[in-house]
Amino acid sequence: MAVVRGAGLASDDLYTGEGYAEAHPGWHDEDAGTKAAKIARIVRANNITCRTIVDVGCGVGGVLNALLEHDVFRDSTAVGYDIAPYAITAAKPRERDNLRFHCGDFSQTSGSYDLLLCIDVFEHIDDYMGFLRRLRGRSKYYVFHIPLDLNVLSVLRDQPLQKRKEVGHLHYFDQATALATLRDTGFEIIDSQYTRLEDFLHLHPELRTTKTLLVNAGRRIVRTVAGEDLSVRLLGGASLMVLAS
Repeated sequence: MAVVRGAGLASDDLYTGEGYAEAHPGWHDEDAGTKAAKIARIVRANNITCRTIVDVGCGVGGVLNALLEHDVFRDSTAVGYDIAPYAITAAKPRERDNLRFHCGDFSQTSGSYDLLLCIDVFEHIDDYMGFLRRLRGRSKYYVFHIPLDLNVLSVLRDQPLQKRKEVGHLHYFDQATALATLRDTGFEIIDSQYTRLEDFLHLHPELRTTKTLLVNAGRRIVRTVAGEDLSVRLLGGASLMVLAS
């Protein structure tokens, strides 16, 4: 996760300075392989060919690094942009012939791509709708990964404010508002899929608390009885992967 300079973030210093790196030294890289697999799945399911890829807010580059290992992207070239010097310094050792990273503002560059990734980014940006409109026209296809922080359980537990303090989320979405935001900023939804918290639990030992395991058991029960949408609205535990054009 990271953001684009000039996109209206409340304080770029959180990411360009030492604050975010000190709080999250791994820059969420432990999630990269799982996210890459889910990006590959939604692209493959819709029979899309992507020879050129850009990741806006690439962090330490783990998603792109893992993505290029998937068969659907074996012939692709990729570039990542991030405003955080710490993140790009960590990403640079992953560079190879078909993968490059740049520290800078993507909106100040030119060029277009087959696929633009925006993975856990726009919820951090003050003017998030202006940011999304500025992405339009830069790619044929787009993949967004959006945390779904709004659900009945999260509101009761005051979790949106926790997300604001811990990881800098300025905006909070459920499935409906996430998709409406993309449509309202000019994107056409091709496909959307939930990514479940339980898919990431083995990567985060600190998340495997008794409370989390019990809540996940409840989510599975509700999902089985009432369906995925109702389970996510009530109990959360998911983000949304969206393929758009």
